[in-house]
Amino acid sequence: MRKSRKLIAILAVLALLVTMLPVGTAFAAGEYTALQTPTVNDDKVQELGTVKVDITPGSIKAGDSVTFRLPEDFQFVYDEDGKNGPEQDEVMGQTQWDDAVVSSSVYADYPNFIEVPERYAGDYNCLSADDVKVTYLDENEIKITVNNIENPGADGIYLFLHLGAVYIDSGFDGDVKLVADAPSGSGFPDGTVVVGRVSSEGKVSLEVTNVPSFSNDTTGDPIKIRIKEDVSGALEKDTESLKLVLPSGFEWMTTDINVNLVWGGWRDTDGDGKADDVEVSTDKNDVGDSDFDLVVYPDDDELIIAVNNESDEAACIELTLNIEVEDETDAQPGDVTVKVRGESDCDQSEIVVAEYGEYETSISVKDVPTVMAGMTEQEIGDIVIKESVKGSLVSGRTIILTLPSNAKWGKIDEDSDSGVDLEFAGFPGTDGRSAKWKVDGESTEAAELELEDMEVVLEPGFTGDLVIEVSGTAGLSGEITVAKVVTPVTITADNVPEVKIGTVSDAGDLTITETVDGAIKDDKDLVIDLPEGVRFASTPKVEVVEGDLDIDEGGVRTKADGGTDDNWLVIPIDGKSSEPSTIKVTGIQYICDRTVPEGDIVVKVKGAAVAEVNDLEEVRDYYGDPNLDAYDKVEIDGFEAFQLGEDGKIFPKTSTAAKTVNAKVTTPAPGEQKATVVFKVGDTKFTVNGAEQTMDVAPYIKNGRTYIPVRYSAQAVGVAPENILFSGGKVTLIKGDKVVQFTIGSNVMLVNGVGVTMDVKAEITNGRTMLPFRWVAQALGAQVNWDPTEQTVTMTL
Repeated sequence: MRKSRKLIAILAVLALLVTMLPVGTAFAAGEYTALQTPTVNDDKVQELGTVKVDITPGSIKAGDSVTFRLPEDFQFVYDEDGKNGPEQDEVMGQTQWDDAVVSSSVYADYPNFIEVPERYAGDYNCLSADDVKVTYLDENEIKITVNNIENPGADGIYLFLHLGAVYIDSGFDGDVKLVADAPSGSGFPDGTVVVGRVSSEGKVSLEVTNVPSFSNDTTGDPIKIRIKEDVSGALEKDTESLKLVLPSGFEWMTTDINVNLVWGGWRDTDGDGKADDVEVSTDKNDVGDSDFDLVVYPDDDELIIAVNNESDEAACIELTLNIEVEDETDAQPGDVTVKVRGESDCDQSEIVVAEYGEYETSISVKDVPTVMAGMTEQEIGDIVIKESVKGSLVSGRTIILTLPSNAKWGKIDEDSDSGVDLEFAGFPGTDGRSAKWKVDGESTEAAELELEDMEVVLEPGFTGDLVIEVSGTAGLSGEITVAKVVTPVTITADNVPEVKIGTVSDAGDLTITETVDGAIKDDKDLVIDLPEGVRFASTPKVEVVEGDLDIDEGGVRTKADGGTDDNWLVIPIDGKSSEPSTIKVTGIQYICDRTVPEGDIVVKVKGAAVAEVNDLEEVRDYYGDPNLDAYDKVEIDGFEAFQLGEDGKIFPKTSTAAKTVNAKVTTPAPGEQKATVVFKVGDTKFTVNGAEQTMDVAPYIKNGRTYIPVRYSAQAVGVAPENILFSGGKVTLIKGDKVVQFTIGSNVMLVNGVGVTMDVKAEITNGRTMLPFRWVAQALGAQVNWDPTEQTVTMTL
C-alpha cells in the first residue's frame, strides 16, 4: 500500500512538470548550418554559402514559419540573361520566389532557391516541396512557411537555402550573417549563421609547386608557380599587377611560358553562365589590350604580370616557366629566392623558386644519437648524401666510410633515388672499419640518398664522438659525427684508504651506476676485476640500491669459489632494468702480496653484462652465424668484414667498461719475528720462546699427522690474528706474500691459488677447526721437528 502511494505521488509531480512546458517547444530541436563560408567582394553579385535547416521530427506543425534576413542593402537577385554584373541583375520578387521551392537542385530555375530533398543522408524527409511556401518580404528578406506535413513519421525535417546570387552592399566588410527569426510557438528556432566573409581588399597568395635543382637552366625541370586569389579581382587591374624579381646573376627565360587556369575564371567564353576562361599573352605590347585578360612577360630578371581585365570569379592560375644563369660570378649557390612586388596585395614578400649549384655532392647526418661502448647493435645517425644538381654523382664512382679504430661495422644499408643507386660494395681492408659503396646510374633530378638504420659495434671503455672519415672517388671527403658514445655504466669509490702489503685491509665502497635503463644486460655476469697480486679477502656485500635491476645476490662470488684466483668479484644479472639502476658494493677487504707496487689500486668493471662485443654467444647471435669461433672471419651482407680474436672476441685487447681507484698501497707490513713454538699431544699448554700459553683444545694425532686448532697453528707460524679468515667452510691464512687456503673435508691446500695435495684432510673436532700442522708450517716457511718420545712438535720460525 505504501509503495502504491509513493508511485502515485511521483506520477503527479511528472504530470505537473509536463503542464509547465511551453506548448510546441517541449521537445523541439533544430539548427542552421552553413555548408560553405566563401570570401567575396563588396559591390558585386556573389555566391554565398548554402544553409542547411535540420529540425527534429515532430517539432514542426502546419503553419509554422521562419524569416531569413540578409544584412541591410543586400539583395536576393536573379539574371534572366545569365549574365553577372550589377547593371543586369534584378531583385527576386514574389513571382520568382513562387518558383524557387524545388525537390532537387537540378531543377532550380533561379540561383537563390529552397531545396526540399526527399531523402538526406539516408533519412526520409517529413516535408515535400509542395509543403513549403516562400513569401517575399523585402529585397533582403523572405519568409518560409510550412503548410503541411506530408510524411509526419519520417526520419527528419530538412531544408536547404541556396544563396547563389546575392548583391553585396558597397563598402560592406566582415562576416555576412543570415538571421533566422521565428515567431513564438513556431517549431523553427531563432539563430544566426555566417554565410560568407567580405574582404574589401582581396589578397593574392603564391605557391611554388615545383622547385627544381639546376646548374645552367631549369628547362629540363621547369618551375611551377600557382597564383591564387581569395576573391575575384584580387589581382588588381594594373600594368604591374604582380612582379617577380630574381636575385643577381639570374634571368627569366623568354620561351616556353605557359599559363593554365586551375579554377575560377575571368570571362564566360563558352556560354555556360560561368567565368571559366582567361586570355593570356606573353607579349608586353599587349598590355592594355582588353582582348587579353593577362599579359605575362619576362624582362631580364623581372617577370611581370599585367592585368587588363579583373577576374569575375576568384581564380587560381599556374605559371610554368624557366630561369637561367646570366652571370656565374654573381649567381650564388643555394636557394633562388624571388622578391614579390607589384600593385596587388600579396601574402608573401618573397618565394623560393629553384635551387642553384655546381655539380657537387654533400654528405651530412640527420641526427646524432647516443650509443653504448662495448655493445653490439648500436644504431648511428642516418647519413644523407645529396646532389646539388642532377648528375653530380657519377656512375661507377665510390664512397668509403671509415670508422675509428675502436669501432667496426655491424649493419649496412643501401638506397636509390631519382634513377641513381648507391650499392654496397664490401669492406676494403681486414679490420671491419671501412665500408665501400658504388654509384650506379644517373639521376633524373637532384638525388637525395639516405643510409638508414646502420649499426656499429664498439670497443669497451670508448667514449666521445664517433667520427667517420669520408673518402672515395665520388668527390666526397672530410669527417662526419654519427653518434655520441657513452659507457653503459660508471663506477665511483666512496673513499680511497691506504692498504699495506701482507695484511687484510679495508677498501672504499664501490658504486656502479647505469648510464641509461637496460644498459646492464640480463642473463650475463658483471665482473669487478682487481689488479694482479690484489685479492678479495672475502666476498663483499652486493645490492641494488636504486632502480629495478635484478641481480642474483646469492650467486655473487669471487672467482676463487669456482676457479683458481680471487681477484674477480662476479655479479650474476637476472633481469635488466626499466629505469637506470645503481649497485652498491660494501664491506670490501683486500689482500696485497709483495708483487703489488706502491700506488693506486685500480678497480675495473668487466663482463658480458657490459661488454657484449667480447662474449662469443652474443657475437654469434648478432651476426647470425651460430658457428663463429675464435679467429673466424665475420661476414656482413655476403662480404668478409674482419676476423675475430681469441675466444671469439671482437676487441680481444680491451674488456674494461669503466674503472676507478678505491685503495692506495703504501708500505709493506712489518717483518715477522723469530720464534720457537712447542706443542705437546694431549696437552692444552704450549710454549712460545719458553713462555707458557694455553689452548682450549689439545692437539691430537690422526693418520700419522698432528692436528692443532687453526688459530694457534696459524699464530705459531707468524700469521697475525686479523689475517686468519673463516668463510663458508674455508680457512684462509695470510702471511706476507703467501695466501694459504684450506677447505674442511678436503685434502687440497691452495698456496697463492695453486693446489697442493696433502696426505690428510682439514676437519672439525668438538666444534673447532683442526689443521694438519706440518702442512701449515711448511706452506708458510717454518721448520717442524717431531719428538716421538716426548710426543712434542717443535716449530722454528
